Amino acid sequence: MLLSVIIVSYNTRNLTLETVRSVVNSTKSSQLLKNNLEIIVVDNDSQDDSVKALKQFKKETDVPIIIIESTKNVGFGNANNLGIKKASGKYYLFLNSDTIVQENALERMVQRFLSDEKLNLGILTPVLLNIDLTYQPQGGSFPTLTSLFFHMSMLDDLPVIGKLLPSTQHTGKANRLTLSQLEHYTDLIPVDWIGGTAMMISKQAIDTFGPFDQNIFMYGEDTEICMRAKNHNFVVALDPTASIIHLQNASSNQENALRGEFRGLQYIFSKHKSSMQAVLAKILLQYGALIRIFVFSVIAPNKNKALIYRKILTDLS
Repeated sequence: MLLSVIIVSYNTRNLTLETVRSVVNSTKSSQLLKNNLEIIVVDNDSQDDSVKALKQFKKETDVPIIIIESTKNVGFGNANNLGIKKASGKYYLFLNSDTIVQENALERMVQRFLSDEKLNLGILTPVLLNIDLTYQPQGGSFPTLTSLFFHMSMLDDLPVIGKLLPSTQHTGKANRLTLSQLEHYTDLIPVDWIGGTAMMISKQAIDTFGPFDQNIFMYGEDTEICMRAKNHNFVVALDPTASIIHLQNASSNQENALRGEFRGLQYIFSKHKSSMQAVLAKILLQYGALIRIFVFSVIAPNKNKALIYRKILTDLS
């Protein structure tokens, strides 16, 4: 098997079905992936008949579909790891359950690995698009005290100057290119880290630096695995010739995302940096939470966001 597409599902019945269908439809005309593709859906104990619907769809397609039923929600990274254990592909595509794969995207990405002569390509992502086909930035600079400071201080959100600053999120200089600029690129674009929305990793790379960190339930696992890839001299890159639509946040909620982001950053510093940097990072995260409480209480009132950041500050105490 050449490609194993691994999708984690949690109470996203219709979205998951649409994603699986898009994988099948986008590869129908591919000679490369014909009889060389499998789809593995790991269900995190959904209560919305997701498994039943997937089993029905499995009968309607010739593409092999493996359904793994977890008896509890083990999180995003751990569920993907369950998929890895069942996968037989040379390459793994970790795909969110709220995505729509565009035609030929998967073949183009696999071809990048097959034709990799100069780069030691380990992790690859397509261009992510919103439902209206506008560009959806992803990834960012690796977590350092500097990039974390610009993120937490919200300086990376400023017009013009923000694109000149490193940031642990997508608003900084790591995403200064626009969609119109990307359309003129054909070569891979090396980046620090990419989102786990649509992440293709070679089996060789996984065998070298390991699967997703089991200590991260959700959010931050993509940054962390990209850091390990770079530490083992693998290239992480964006393929400007392949695109996938991402229905952003359709499979998660805002509070889980924001709290998970802060927890993930705190964990990454504790794992990959010195104890002193981990302490300073925690202070920066608290500082960032306080700034956001002020912003969403006074400058741009949003009671819900202000409450979430108060919870985050409690998490960090």
